[in-house]
Amino acid sequence: MITRVDSVIIGKKCPANYTTVDALNAGEVALFDENRALIKDQDGALKASTIYVGVCTGNMTVTMPNGTSSTKKVVEYSNAIQKASKPSYVMGDYKAPVAEKIEIDLTSAKPVIGHRYVLRIVYKDLYEAPGQFTHTYETVATSEVVADLGNALLKKINKHANRRVTATFASNKLTLTAMPKDDNEGVYSLNEYSVVSMEASLYVTIPGALLSNVPEAVAGATIKKTAGHPGKGFWKQVRDMEVRMLGYKGHVFTGAYPIIEPKRFVTEGATYDYFTIENDNLYLSPDNQYIKTTPLTTEVYVEHADENKTSAFAKVLGSFITGVKIA
Repeated sequence: MITRVDSVIIGKKCPANYTTVDALNAGEVALFDENRALIKDQDGALKASTIYVGVCTGNMTVTMPNGTSSTKKVVEYSNAIQKASKPSYVMGDYKAPVAEKIEIDLTSAKPVIGHRYVLRIVYKDLYEAPGQFTHTYETVATSEVVADLGNALLKKINKHANRRVTATFASNKLTLTAMPKDDNEGVYSLNEYSVVSMEASLYVTIPGALLSNVPEAVAGATIKKTAGHPGKGFWKQVRDMEVRMLGYKGHVFTGAYPIIEPKRFVTEGATYDYFTIENDNLYLSPDNQYIKTTPLTTEVYVEHADENKTSAFAKVLGSFITGVKIA
């Protein structure tokens, strides 16, 4: 269910200062007032009753009233953000994705020859299988040496063609690292970006014991999980947010040839800082002629740079929302 209408603005730079619209370069992000006039400084932001976030997308040639031609900048605008709509915002830096990792320490384990050791990995990131989707690897101990058990499990995992982890074994520790998914590559991927999430368990059974062949945790083995995260401002996340918003810009027909959709502005491999603005715009209700509000979200992504937080854009945006000048 859609609860907020999104505007996604993707740019390359927050300029150090603003002069005129025609001075903007392609990919530069700026703020505009209720008349869509460029806001050059914080004083202009404090006077504005409404702002639009805009990104310059290039040039176009227009014919002037006197018949001459002139080159003008093309600006793509967000939804209106009213000062009376109680806007709030957050801004953040790019954070790289981190793969989930599980470390199984077998240092204190004592393998028993003939016992069956089973490593089960439960994957929790598949919405198609909301139950337990698992991969299971097992081996029968042929010696009491921990390294032999660890290397046997390592061989089983790395031999699996459809494994979702990479495994290493060193210093009596079996380390499982989630692999990146390869079904969402490219700017025009049909699948959304996601990362592998998992849990692991290691247990032992006694194959020949008819009455006591029950799974038991391996004594002495410890399992430590290091949680991963999908990152922030990762280009695939920006791509997916842009795609979700395309329907608001016009006809979108993906999944068949020819693909009919607006141009995508995300850059493959780029890293992005972000500004997220939420507000509840006021409008006159047609049902009984009274004021209602509608929730809106404006997401701005700009290629990562240390000066983004102190840029003219950040200061002008902060001044408009807080009502005071930003140092």
